[in-house]
Amino acid sequence: EKTVLQSTNRKLERRVKELSIQIDDERQHVNDQKDQLSLRVKALKRQVDEAEEEIERLDSLRKKAQRELEEQHEVNEQLQARIKALEKDSWRKASRSAAESTLSNEGLSSDEEFDSVYDPSSIASLLTESNLQTSSC
Repeated sequence: EKTVLQSTNRKLERRVKELSIQIDDERQHVNDQKDQLSLRVKALKRQVDEAEEEIERLDSLRKKAQRELEEQHEVNEQLQARIKALEKDSWRKASRSAAESTLSNEGLSSDEEFDSVYDPSSIASLLTESNLQTSSC
């Protein structure tokens, strides 16, 4: 009976030792997984920070481009207004010149003279000769 008890006791001690080893292995495995997950969380946080910085950079570039576009629209509007004013002035000069020619009995202007007043190159020369004032912001 004593031998049976000793044998049972040894078996139980072996079983306790095996379970203790198994628990230690599982504990080590859990700690390793925890460390890996901690590293993964840090990497993901770093990626989020980098993505947020990139978003801020791109948003800043978008805002800058939007401001530049608005400025270009303003310049375009100013230039269009200047072109219209020059065209109107050119038309007035041509009309006045034609009226003066008629009054001074020099005869009517020829079609070529009339066409040259409205020629796109004459408008372009008026634009280049004039001092166009544009702002550069």
